[in-house]
Amino acid sequence: MADEKSVNLGSERPRPALPGIKSSVPAGGGSAPRPPVSKQPTSVSKPAPAPQAAVRTAPPPAVQTTEVQPPVQPGTVQAAKPPTAGVKKAKQDKPPENDQGIWRISRKNFLNIAGWFAFFSFLATATLGALRLMVPRVLYEAPSAFKAGFPDEYIVGEVNEKYKDEFRVWVVRELDGFYALSAICTHLGCTPRWLPSDKKFKCPCHGSGYHTNGINFEGPTPRPLERLKITLADDGQILIDRNVKFLYEKQEWSKVGAFLQYT
Repeated sequence: MADEKSVNLGSERPRPALPGIKSSVPAGGGSAPRPPVSKQPTSVSKPAPAPQAAVRTAPPPAVQTTEVQPPVQPGTVQAAKPPTAGVKKAKQDKPPENDQGIWRISRKNFLNIAGWFAFFSFLATATLGALRLMVPRVLYEAPSAFKAGFPDEYIVGEVNEKYKDEFRVWVVRELDGFYALSAICTHLGCTPRWLPSDKKFKCPCHGSGYHTNGINFEGPTPRPLERLKITLADDGQILIDRNVKFLYEKQEWSKVGAFLQYT
């Protein structure tokens, strides 16, 4: 028995020690007890998959979205948007091309211009009125009495219209003298016309007619033409005074001054 035991002990080879495990075999020999084997399943580590090459994909293009603003109703003022934070405005040296400048007139600007225009108009009117007060008011009218030339300048039986436009007077010469007729119609004050072919005065307004001596015969005129004072001046010229009138209906044509005797 002892021999068999020794043989068995001699036939067993010592096992190498595993790394990290201390051998419990005594130095004198002998068999060391085996460590208990754990029955837990060992985890088999799977090999890591090979890294795939990174594929670069381009980012999708940015889609620009336009902001749709609601339509602005007439008469409403659209509020200005506040400037974007962090955006620095460039210094403007020149006005934009579409800038209307002073020609862009708003309601406020129009009222300002109208107010200043009214003020300066009032100032100019007041200044002119003050200057006008310094100038005396004189009526520059033709004189009531004027000289109508020398008697030899007239033809017998002729109605002279030389002073019709300036003084509204006709000078008529007869065989024995002169008389002056007012060229004012006794109806409504129009200026009649002398018609040599008909030998009469005809009013173009309402058709009143007068003979050469001034007596009315047709139309709506109520009375004859008025005669004016006619005399000779100191220098021998005919002097006519329009302020002195002689009326036929008052029997004044026979008075002195209504007719100038001259042969």
